[in-house]
Amino acid sequence: MTRINSVLASVVALVVLAVPALASAAVPTKNVLLRGTLYKDSLSALEKPIEVKVAATGKTARFTWWCGKQKSLTNRSSVTVAVKPDGSFAGTSNVGSLTVWTVKGRFLTGTTARVSLRLITVCDGKGGLVGLKGS
Repeated sequence: MTRINSVLASVVALVVLAVPALASAAVPTKNVLLRGTLYKDSLSALEKPIEVKVAATGKTARFTWWCGKQKSLTNRSSVTVAVKPDGSFAGTSNVGSLTVWTVKGRFLTGTTARVSLRLITVCDGKGGLVGLKGS
């Protein structure tokens, strides 16, 4: 009887831990454009506007960020990422075998996401976490 109780307790503990993780993810709304700004009005880092445009299929998204307030082609970086069924996505930008920046994120609702941008060898090297909202 004791072994059954411990197994049951373990299963219940795993379910309790898994439910919030599953509830925190969502499938993105198709064709939605999400925007946010990393280091907005900061004195210690360059402002980095960020956009995520979800494709019509909802299975991919175009992640774009700019190094500085000015949105121009010369300071723009972007990558297309696959959106997994749990709403998570990740991507990297490489020059040869060198990774210059990475992105990892998750859709919290159909029109909001939380993103981590890691800048390794570009811009001012200061990445971070940012929330994105649909428009």
